[in-house]
Amino acid sequence: MNFEMTGRLSISKETEKFKPWEEKTYDSGWVKRRLLFNVTCGDNRHMLAVDDGSFSDGHGDVYTFSKATIDESGNKKKGESMIIPFKERLTSPKIAEVAEFKKYIFDLEKPGRRYGLEKASERLKEGRNLTDEELKDLGLENESEVTEALEKSKKKRHEFITKWDYAEFIKKVIDSGKYSDAKFFIRGNGEYSYSENNERVYESYVPTRIYLAADDAEESSTATVNILFNSESLDTMSADEKKKYYVNGWMMEYDNNRRGNIPVPVTVTIPLPGDDADQKAKRRVESLKHKFAVDDESIKEYGVVVNMLNGAQKTEITEDMLTDEQRDDLECGLITMDDIRAELGGSVYGERIREYEFVKPARGFTKGRQDTVYTVEDMVIRPIEETLPEGTEDLFDDDDDL
Repeated sequence: MNFEMTGRLSISKETEKFKPWEEKTYDSGWVKRRLLFNVTCGDNRHMLAVDDGSFSDGHGDVYTFSKATIDESGNKKKGESMIIPFKERLTSPKIAEVAEFKKYIFDLEKPGRRYGLEKASERLKEGRNLTDEELKDLGLENESEVTEALEKSKKKRHEFITKWDYAEFIKKVIDSGKYSDAKFFIRGNGEYSYSENNERVYESYVPTRIYLAADDAEESSTATVNILFNSESLDTMSADEKKKYYVNGWMMEYDNNRRGNIPVPVTVTIPLPGDDADQKAKRRVESLKHKFAVDDESIKEYGVVVNMLNGAQKTEITEDMLTDEQRDDLECGLITMDDIRAELGGSVYGERIREYEFVKPARGFTKGRQDTVYTVEDMVIRPIEETLPEGTEDLFDDDDDL
């Protein structure tokens, strides 16, 4: 699962049981660092996690991957594994060779400004001038400022090859207070681990890219999920009460402790249109219902983009929300729905929910669902029979603190 969010960053206050920033040292000298921070996207607030570890004396290595290259014959050569000493993780010249997908980015430049400065610099080198309007868009007064502004802009892009440093930098930015009102665009992935003791899958939202967003950027939080489902997955029994269908399935996600994929339970909701909705909206739901209906023992797969809902959702006031007196006054013409909406602010908040709400098919699934070779037995997480490799960290040794 991967996600995209646009919202404001914050760190919750520390309490006796909740520590948003923690460094825990073990007898071996291993230090576990963890940052928990919030991204508020409109009515939804999500907690993101960045954790990593290192030895207190700084020994050890960073295992990463190099960029793809082009050989003398013009053929593309795939990247390969590379090792950088942990003590050189911020200074080694090899960092320039690390593949982009293995880096963690935090960019504090305004959207599009660096690109504009680069193009402006190219124009000046070609002997062409910039207009006053172009300079204004870049926040500059004259052409002599372009080179210095571009260099400063490049320094606003911070790249890391470990989450150890990434966590510290994110905390530094939030704690500075300089960006408390700023919006950021975040990309990241879901990470999953199964606890044998608790028989539970733990999920974390881990950011890999954080960019300063435009002041007027629309706040949102979406994820792309490949859901596996069978004949028992589609639940329509709650339609009348909840006004939505539920699809209870699984995602195949990598578990670091097990060194392999595990089936992670996931539920996707399909909101139902109101009685006054047009035929197109009603056909849309029927089409989705058909996609998730399975009449044999097979397991299907469907990629979906979902809204990540976590909080009390704002909803428009409708007649079925009115009191008896309001309905009577409405029928008598004493008041109108506009009067009621104006008095109550136009909308109300419902109960707090946490769910993935269907938006549209994911890329690669516009032709519909796909067959799989999975069986129901594959959707069960089985006990680890053999001992974990030496050095594997037990992620659940401090479950009482969660």
